[in-house]
Amino acid sequence: MAKKRYDDFIKWNDEMLKKFDLEHYHANANFVVRFIESRRVARILAFLTANDSDEIIEIGCGAGDIIGKIGKGRLTGVDISRYILDIARKRYPKVRFIVGDAENLPAEISQKQYDKIICSEVLEHVENPSRVLEEIKGLAKKDSVVVVSVPNEKLINRIKDFFKKMKIFQSLFPRLSRRMTDEWHLHYFDLAKLKRIAGRNYAIKSARCIPFRWLPLRYVVKMELK
Repeated sequence: MAKKRYDDFIKWNDEMLKKFDLEHYHANANFVVRFIESRRVARILAFLTANDSDEIIEIGCGAGDIIGKIGKGRLTGVDISRYILDIARKRYPKVRFIVGDAENLPAEISQKQYDKIICSEVLEHVENPSRVLEEIKGLAKKDSVVVVSVPNEKLINRIKDFFKKMKIFQSLFPRLSRRMTDEWHLHYFDLAKLKRIAGRNYAIKSARCIPFRWLPLRYVVKMELK
């Protein structure tokens, strides 16, 4: 990516972080959002089964609200935004945070391998999701656990449409966009798309619906290298 385009992307991404208040997203004032996030984080942590000896990294860690909750192993978080990492460092001083592009990880990250790798709600925000999965592949050992989560945009949009029709969407979710692909999401994601772009390099071991099987607003997927 050319430097000006890269700088513009970072500026735009920071604007979206502030607009959607990512700093406080996991402690959202809306109970529904807070509940869904708590279920998503709990499933990610359960899939990881972290040990004290693990090297663990989160790609696109934001304010550190997943990597900071692990509490075991040597923890590293990577994000493209210096703004959000300044917040993460204050919250989680035991985690090593590094500025880096998920599509082109810095050498201090890419030259190592990790036992557990997280990439949560990131692929829909980047220009080339397949490239991010290629970068993660380079970080993984044969037996590494890779945990990825993505939104189920189709169902989310259906529910939003229902609330809009009932004229209560704005009052229930004042900070949410009517269509995330109109603003912050560069790709329309669901489980099928994740399987399609991951299938060449990864074997999917388990996929869970968040918050419930009958209400799959998010998917949390445990993968290993093929």
